[in-house]
Amino acid sequence: MKHKLSKFRSLGDGADRRPAETSINRRSWLHRFARDEDGAVIVFGFFILLMMLVAGGIAIDISRHEMERARLQNTLDSAVLAAAGAPFGTDPKAIVEDYFAKAQISEYLGEIKDDDIETTLNTSRVTARASMTMDTYLMKLSGIKTLTAAGNSTAVRRVPKLEVALVLDVSGSMGSNRKLINLKAAAKTFVTSILNSSELGDTVISIVPFSWNVAPGEGIFNALSVNEVQNYSTCLRFDSDDYDEAAIDPDSTYDQQIYTSLYGGFDNLTASWRSCFTEDRAEIMPYSFNEADLHAKIESLDADGNTSGHLGMKWGAALLDPKFQAVATSLIDAELIDDSLTEIPASYTESETLKVIVMMGDGQNTTSYFFDDNGSYRGPNSDLHQVRWQEMEFKYAYHIYKHTIKYDESKCSKSKWNCIYEASGEEKSADFLHDRYDNRYWNIQQGKWISEYDFNRLDETLEGFISSEALDWEEAWGRMSPDYYYDITGNSGPWNDYVSSNREDGSDKDGNMRKICTATKNKGVVVYTIGFEISRGGTAERELKACASSTAHYYRAEGVNINDAFNSIASNVVNLRLTQ
Repeated sequence: MKHKLSKFRSLGDGADRRPAETSINRRSWLHRFARDEDGAVIVFGFFILLMMLVAGGIAIDISRHEMERARLQNTLDSAVLAAAGAPFGTDPKAIVEDYFAKAQISEYLGEIKDDDIETTLNTSRVTARASMTMDTYLMKLSGIKTLTAAGNSTAVRRVPKLEVALVLDVSGSMGSNRKLINLKAAAKTFVTSILNSSELGDTVISIVPFSWNVAPGEGIFNALSVNEVQNYSTCLRFDSDDYDEAAIDPDSTYDQQIYTSLYGGFDNLTASWRSCFTEDRAEIMPYSFNEADLHAKIESLDADGNTSGHLGMKWGAALLDPKFQAVATSLIDAELIDDSLTEIPASYTESETLKVIVMMGDGQNTTSYFFDDNGSYRGPNSDLHQVRWQEMEFKYAYHIYKHTIKYDESKCSKSKWNCIYEASGEEKSADFLHDRYDNRYWNIQQGKWISEYDFNRLDETLEGFISSEALDWEEAWGRMSPDYYYDITGNSGPWNDYVSSNREDGSDKDGNMRKICTATKNKGVVVYTIGFEISRGGTAERELKACASSTAHYYRAEGVNINDAFNSIASNVVNLRLTQ
């Protein structure tokens, strides 16, 4: 009994002990598993790989979308540019559709409506729209099954009516180094390019040659209000305040420039030092669209005289200013410009007209001379006298007592005979220059002196005498130079007055040039300037740069490269651009 109990206890003890050991072992394994880090990187790596695949899929789809969008937009841009640039009368819509067909994306092109296309002789505007839908590859996994791309484009080709003033330096220095030859070639090419850029009559070009002064010519001169003091030339004199505005107003009154020269013989003022050049080649050519006439004008230019760029700009600006419409009307009435040019110069606010000045200079402004406005050598009663008479033809002689008639002119020298003469032939004149110091008169045509006594008796001694008149100084200087006056009389007073009393030097001209350039640009006129073979950084370049609309509107040129400058300007005057 005792043995059995012992065996039972033994079995009982073993059964009680083994379940306790199994529970402990299980808890230990779970604890080790929870703390074990082996294999954790694989899970994280799998997560990262999944995210990279998603991101890569999105990048692929976005790249595909951007490529298709760029292709769509590029096709749109090219199509509307081509359609807007097509010749007037073509079908812009068909051109756009053809571009999309050749790109094999016709289905993307939207409807082109009537108001999307506008064409005139001077302007064309074309608008087109396109859109597409693209299936995604991997973005669909995130719920984005398609991407869309849309674009629109407007191209405007604006060939505005052009009013161009070519302001060209023809001073004496242009005669060296083939500069004038190169200028002529470049300017003619420019004219042709500009005229070919629009319909006939939509571009008008004026040519303004400048040296010491600018000669407007009789047509323009007669259309303005001028205090006329001589009839030799048409140049005007401007005050400094006149350069504050672009216009030369026909309703305002301007002074006429005295015509003379520092040097030159009597009735032979052809030296380079003239205050105004009177030849046709020196005059302004206004408002022309005739290529042959413009080329001929350019070819006629000659190099002579000092430099006055401010005057060139003043006249160039005036020809583009609307106040000159009255002048243009007068030129039409005088049949000096085409009768179709009834609306030039256009208003500054006229959007369909582009106004451009191209100014070319080859050096800095130089000094000009003027007589003192209130000096001794202005006004009436000059020292130059004009005597007029008419040749008389002998008719007969008669005896004062016998009343007999003889046709023998020798009787005229005998007493008791009177002779009858009648005027015949043209009226004649002679010029006499008074020497104030010696109080005598120089017969210019005969080259000899006569006394004051003999001069005052010409009405008695000169057969056929008509009149003797002291010319105004303004008329006298149109026939002789101060240098000639000094050579004959020994009096240097007029010379000193002319070169010293009222001169306008280069710095004065530079200031006035800056003012007129600013006034012109403030009106919206585009100003291009060209420095032709001038010192880099010198006065001429500084002033030409300041005159231009911007530094990009200023060009340097050397030799035949002046053609490149004019070509570049021509290509920028009319442009085709994408506006949207």
